[in-house]
Amino acid sequence: MKKFLTLIFTICLLSSCGPRYSGANGEKTQKDAEKEFLGSLTDESKREVLQMAEYFMEKLKNGPLEDAVNMIYVLHDNVIYQKSEEYKHELILRFSVMPVIDYSLDYFNFSTQGNNDICYTTKMSNEENAPTIKLTLNPVLVDGKWYLTFKDGSQSSKALPEDKQIHELAPAPTEITLNK
Repeated sequence: MKKFLTLIFTICLLSSCGPRYSGANGEKTQKDAEKEFLGSLTDESKREVLQMAEYFMEKLKNGPLEDAVNMIYVLHDNVIYQKSEEYKHELILRFSVMPVIDYSLDYFNFSTQGNNDICYTTKMSNEENAPTIKLTLNPVLVDGKWYLTFKDGSQSSKALPEDKQIHELAPAPTEITLNK
């Protein structure tokens, strides 16, 4: 019995000294990255980004469009970039042709440094059955500062069916950096 208890104690001791992360070979997984990110996210930080998104939507609705568009950055290959002048003009044209007459917050979800959702339904006219469009922002946190980007079709979202989301055991995402 004493040998059995020693064996159990040794197994417990060794398992507590195992890899910090749950992936194969001790790699950090998507689940680890989410847990770490959400553990570091404060209520104040969440409020800050939600207020930023609300301000963006108000500028889309009431103008000037340039103020709203100037708030948007581009996320590409884990790097945040200023948008080009061409893209800026494209966005102004897009929101001029499909104006935001009204909007409502559908949901928000925080997941990792570079993969978050703030989703709005936007109304494009005052008619009773006016067409609506979903607009999903992807707020990205770099060095303690939030940057608004648009969610694109290649990015995972908690709104997607589970089989389309990033698997929790997938390797953790790479750190996001700011192109200065």
